[in-house]
Amino acid sequence: MGRAFDLIASFDLKGGRHMVATSFHYDPYSIEAMRNPQPLYRVLREDHPAYYMPDYDSWAFSRFEDCWAILNDSVNFSTAEGEMFAREQLLQHNAGPPRAHRLDPMDIFLNIDPPVHTKFRQVTAAPFLKGNVNKLADDIRQITRRRLDTLIERGEFDFHRDFAGYVGACTMCMITGMALDEAEHVASLVHQGMEREPDTPGFTERGRQFLGQIYGKIGELLRRRRAGESPPNRLLDALINTDMLGRPLTDADIMPQVNSIIVGGVESLPKVITGGIALLEQLPDQLAAIRADLDARIAPAFEEMLRLCAPAQWFGRTVARDVEVGGVALRPGQRVLMLLASSNRDPREFDGPEEFRWNRNPRRLISFGMGAHFCIGIHVARMEGQIMLREFLERVERWTCLRDQGHWAVSEFQIGWTSLPIRIEARR
Repeated sequence: MGRAFDLIASFDLKGGRHMVATSFHYDPYSIEAMRNPQPLYRVLREDHPAYYMPDYDSWAFSRFEDCWAILNDSVNFSTAEGEMFAREQLLQHNAGPPRAHRLDPMDIFLNIDPPVHTKFRQVTAAPFLKGNVNKLADDIRQITRRRLDTLIERGEFDFHRDFAGYVGACTMCMITGMALDEAEHVASLVHQGMEREPDTPGFTERGRQFLGQIYGKIGELLRRRRAGESPPNRLLDALINTDMLGRPLTDADIMPQVNSIIVGGVESLPKVITGGIALLEQLPDQLAAIRADLDARIAPAFEEMLRLCAPAQWFGRTVARDVEVGGVALRPGQRVLMLLASSNRDPREFDGPEEFRWNRNPRRLISFGMGAHFCIGIHVARMEGQIMLREFLERVERWTCLRDQGHWAVSEFQIGWTSLPIRIEARR
């Protein structure tokens, strides 16, 4: 399954099945796909835009338009089986549509379809609305500046672990009601929880233990809030007080939801900004252009980082009804993988897609999903990312990425820098 050769790919086009012999092979759990997927994605986009994987009875879509269509269709495509499939899950083929999502206890909200998913987002929307997120900006800016004060004195630090991951964890602490002095520990738990064994897909038992400690922290937050021992918190109060399921939510319902928000905020955004800094080190003309007008150019530059450096390889859906995408007939029960990291480099959507252009201003972006399951934290991510990028560029004249000392995550899920030491020269 890991070799890039010898496949007979089966395509069901317009309802008629025929066989296409090809030497190309794509498996999302192969070493090639987890380490360096872009060469595979280029071949998929050009030659196999709807790629059938017979072992999994699943399809991989690599072009932007097809992925956009699936993400925006919550009628024909379901998240009830999850957005990230384990290989063992795909080896078990479905005979029909997926079962309904689990509500007792409530599954993670990412795995729940509308209308329940819609109700959940309405209940939890307040802390993530743009206006409320902007109220955090001054606090995040001060945290960022204080952190840089400490790090710049060293002359060398890990951009992801010492800086971006820390600021991301501080933001999640503020949103969930944790004390800020927990931020470094939370960041460490998330990073260790998400680590994979080399070239092996899926969570490790050690990783699950670290993530379990985050559940313990969330449980204590809920206990204290229910007992009135902690101040009001928009997110926790909304979850504690809702009856969206026709009953109050239990801790078992709430903990997975809060955990997913914490992990997303601590793990995803830092990979984006770290990847962007690694790119800018090698693009002096782009860096100079951004610095020429930070007020106007930080926001579009960060959008380009979101396009090129967003860590999610793919999101999955299960086909709920007979439907056609990209000229391919899909059956209920089949799974589809939307290769986001491929879509963001699709030349049909982006001119010169492999290039970083600070002023690209794309009309559509797929990095954080789209449709009913569009990332609930997108405004938080943009606010944090823009603040970190601006403060770093204002304080640091130049930097060298010590790539050979860093760590690039190898995963079927999220790839990107999880450790990137840099040597800096401060601005005078």
